[in-house]
Amino acid sequence: MEHVQVLIAGGGIGGLSAAIWCQRLGLSCLLVEKADHLGGQLLQIRNEIVDLPPRVYANGSALLDDLLRHPAIDAVQPRLEETIISIDVSTRMVKTTKSDYRVDFFIAATGASPNEIPALSGCKKVLTTSFSTTAQADMLSAQDVAVIGGGDRALESASNISRFARHVDLLVRSDHLRARSEWIARLEKLPNLRVFWETEIESYEAREERIALKLRSANNSEPAEIVVDWILPRIGVHGNSSVFSSLATFGDAYLKTDEFQRTSASEWIYALGDVSNGAPYASLSLAVGQAMKAVKHISLQIQQP
Repeated sequence: MEHVQVLIAGGGIGGLSAAIWCQRLGLSCLLVEKADHLGGQLLQIRNEIVDLPPRVYANGSALLDDLLRHPAIDAVQPRLEETIISIDVSTRMVKTTKSDYRVDFFIAATGASPNEIPALSGCKKVLTTSFSTTAQADMLSAQDVAVIGGGDRALESASNISRFARHVDLLVRSDHLRARSEWIARLEKLPNLRVFWETEIESYEAREERIALKLRSANNSEPAEIVVDWILPRIGVHGNSSVFSSLATFGDAYLKTDEFQRTSASEWIYALGDVSNGAPYASLSLAVGQAMKAVKHISLQIQQP
């Protein structure tokens, strides 16, 4: 069994920033990441990153390259392909797929994952969440595409795709859009887009190279079926918090924290970044700031007599 002063779960920008702050404040830390690489959702960002002044990064990979050159990351020696299995709040024992740890402090920086549509399980025509409509929309040239969702990302995707696709169908579960007014205004100017209100996918059927979507709608004027070439779900995300069953959550499985990023169940378990912020406040810059606050607060606890 290994004793760790600060155990960080997650190798995205929040976890890496926490490791840097541990190094700066003289705290011993270990960072574990379930994937075989560092970066988390940074590798899925294909557009420019403008909210980490003073630099503007071309994409998430460019930011990650800079981040991994930080000397503190090499000093930490992150452990890859290691997943948290359980945390015992009373004993401070953390079990992973590779080891057992006794920790003084724990930081959850496990991020968020996209919500899934059960009715589309196994469908080979569903575009992945990493599909960038900023950089890859031209791949859908002269295709019929169904975009699912009513928030900012769904409307942005529909707008970007419409420049190349033959038709875009936007399926909205409710009777209104949740997106910002500027996206709604842009949507109204797209000549090749249809909006289906109060509509959900009931099932799908492969028809040669295309997909027939059987729809369920409270609006009787909507068709019962549409046929498309591709489907792009943009229905939001949920916090990667399932392993932390003893900790309080809000919304879509986001961990509740106080002003110092401590979770509600214990003074030694902290959470930061997307796993604790909720979708409306997801931000790289916020995760970096929260990492500083959490580690500084841990440092102050250690310094107390």
